[in-house]
Amino acid sequence: MELSKARELIQKYKDGTLTPAEKAILESWYLDLAKAERTPIDAETLESHLDEVWNALPLNNKAEIERGKVLSLFWRFVAAASVILILGVGTYFFYTGKNTAPIAEVVHPTDVAPGESKAVLTLADGAEIVLDSIVNGQLAREGNTSIVKTNPGEIVYTPSGEKTGGDNTLIYNTITTPKAGQFQVRLPDGTKVWLNAQSSVRFPTAFTGPERVVEIMGEVYFEVAKMTAGQRKVPFKVLAGKQLVEVLGTRFNINSYQDEGKIKTTLLEGSIKVRESGNANGGVLLRPGQQSELAAAGKDRAGSKQGFDVKTVNAGAVVAWKDGFFRFDNVGLPELMRQLARWYDMDVVYRAPAGDHEFVGQIERSAPLSKVLKILEMGDVHFRVEGKTIVVTE
Repeated sequence: MELSKARELIQKYKDGTLTPAEKAILESWYLDLAKAERTPIDAETLESHLDEVWNALPLNNKAEIERGKVLSLFWRFVAAASVILILGVGTYFFYTGKNTAPIAEVVHPTDVAPGESKAVLTLADGAEIVLDSIVNGQLAREGNTSIVKTNPGEIVYTPSGEKTGGDNTLIYNTITTPKAGQFQVRLPDGTKVWLNAQSSVRFPTAFTGPERVVEIMGEVYFEVAKMTAGQRKVPFKVLAGKQLVEVLGTRFNINSYQDEGKIKTTLLEGSIKVRESGNANGGVLLRPGQQSELAAAGKDRAGSKQGFDVKTVNAGAVVAWKDGFFRFDNVGLPELMRQLARWYDMDVVYRAPAGDHEFVGQIERSAPLSKVLKILEMGDVHFRVEGKTIVVTE
């Protein structure tokens, strides 16, 4: 961009007439200056200009990231010759790649609404209750437990305290979310469970044994309540495919979608042990901020410890889906598109190679599909929507 055009945009910023697209153009120009070796621009001057532009950006005031931390991240991308793209109130998005993407308006002939709170509750007798279509109040009674819908997108299991007979057989329920759905449930022990799209959790309607065991598929976030029987702590266990997680009281996330090829377990608080089910002596202990990866059957796990790879991650980014955001941290296009496919109930077809694109940033999950694709297209990726299919094009 010519210097005269840049000055024009800066003046429009000062006048308060700079459009979001022009702000992105101005950002990209400064980043190009930073990466061009022939440009005699000192760091102090560049930082001053960038700070001006930063103050004009429509970031969400409720974002978790503090301004200083974001600026630090921003400068990391400047050093890497990357592009920051910012569109709309409450939405910011970073794209990292080899080429600076053009800024262009893309019009999509159709649009797809984002997912919402919806799920199906399957009772012990096989009866199914569509939770999103039921009014608040008691839904059913399983044994000594009442099932109550308290808010849209949430149900609570409440033990009555009554004792009946001597039958200690556990009664199991299952909550399943479809594509474009999410839901929350509070288990009888007080544990809170969030289900992402295309996920499920199977659990007893009362925890009466020496341990609490639930089974999941897909992606599920837990805030486990502590439970005691006399002086003994009752452990909580989560079975996800061939992986078993053992906890006492903690917050963690498990991503076990089959199409991801691995099970990712991320610890936010407390302590958990992750092991392969059937192997009582193996496994690894995770600390807050760590994530374990267990490859799917048949995958190469050479060099990993007890079958697991453990790394430090941004745990807040991992569970951002629970708080209404897509958060990407150097995510490749195929993984990103799988997330979109689940949330918008779409299929994805590639008519062009996925390439080595990597994405970093945040987009609201409440955004319609067209807005999300429009942001991604600024990263030199192109799409076409055909009915229920997102086509990745040249």
